[in-house]
This record gives sequence, C-alpha cells and structure tokens, in this order.
Amino acid sequence: MRWGVKIGVVLVSLAFLASPYLGNTANAVEQKNYADVKVMTLTPVGKEVRVVSLSEKTINDIQNNALVVEDALEVLSDPNAGDDEKTLAKEIVEAFINKLKELGLIPDFFDPGKILMKLFSGKIDFMLPIISFGRGFSWIPLYPGEAFIGFMFRPIIMQYFLLGYTASLNINLLPPRIEYWDMVGTHTLFVLGFVGIYIDFGKIGYGIPKLQFLMGESLIAGGYDWL
Repeated sequence: MRWGVKIGVVLVSLAFLASPYLGNTANAVEQKNYADVKVMTLTPVGKEVRVVSLSEKTINDIQNNALVVEDALEVLSDPNAGDDEKTLAKEIVEAFINKLKELGLIPDFFDPGKILMKLFSGKIDFMLPIISFGRGFSWIPLYPGEAFIGFMFRPIIMQYFLLGYTASLNINLLPPRIEYWDMVGTHTLFVLGFVGIYIDFGKIGYGIPKLQFLMGESLIAGGYDWL
C-alpha cells in the first residue's frame, strides 16, 4: 500500500470521529456474549451520551466489515481506479455507515455521501505560518493543559462549529509565489509539529466560552471545510 493511500485511510477514519456532527467515544463492558458500548455524540449545542448493547456476533461482523471498508477506502483514494470501482467502493462504505446507524453507534443525521465528498477534497500544506480561532473543541493527545507557548510535536486537532476561521499565508522566493488558503465556519483542523501559542479558553474555568486560539508555525497542517 502506498504511503499516500495509508494516510488517506487514516484521515478518513479520523474524520468520522472529528466530523462537524460527530465525536464518538466507546467504552465496552463485556457481559457474557454482549458488550455495553458507551457512545458520546458532540454537537454545537452540547453532548449526548447513550449506551448501546451489542452481541459478540455483531461486534465480530463489524470488525470483519471494517476490513472490507478499508479496502474500499483504498480504492477511493487511488487516482488510477475506474469510475465503476469507485462507485462500488462508495456503496460499500455507505452500507457500512448505514449499518452503524441501525445499531445506534452513529446519529441518523450522519450523511455518508456528503462526508466522503468533503474528505477527499481536504487541504494540506507543509512548513507554513498558521492562525486559527473560533468556537469549538480541541484535543492534544497526552497533554492535559489548556495553553502553551513554544514547541508541540504532538498532533493538535481542532473542531469548530459554525464560528471558526483558519488561514495560512506563505511567501516563497524560489520560485516566487504566494500561497494562501483558509477555512471559514464549521471545519476541522489538524496540526503537527507546531511552534507558537495555543490557548483552549474553555478549559481555563467555568463560564468561559469554548473558544480556541492558535498562532505560529507548523511543520504540517491541513483540514476539512464542511460547509
């Protein structure tokens, strides 16, 4: 599998969790042949938590189907794949998502067609200045703090709902050119190898709006504009 396809598969999987409509975490407690799965859905108005009970057979079916979906995502990520192949692969992914809907693992309003279309038209850039701010959530793996000034190699994932803005303006001398891109409104941003200032105002204290702010330089940055 080419590295580009691998990245595409990983980004698709992450985007299912960090889409503008959904943020699911699961905590399974085995009870004989069943498992209780705790599902949390994040939306602009808050979060909803529910418990779904799944049989061992259903869980095994999901795992087996996930392998088939992984192959389908490779086809969707392959620029040399034919239209018929991509159509079949899209149907496989949509059928899998619809099954997760039936089981109650993802919300009914999750639109697989729209999400897939956005996923394969994302933005990505390397070694760039970046500024991002707005209302939403952010996550840095294994970092409990609400702010820092300096270097952060861990990935930073920021999800904005409705009110968000991210932009990058990069001037290159050889060859001479100006590169600019931005995302406005509901969008997902991921940053890796960041140097600058980061603040999650929502973690500072109660009563403070869930505002995010990031400004500095990044080794890799990209995202998905959902509107």
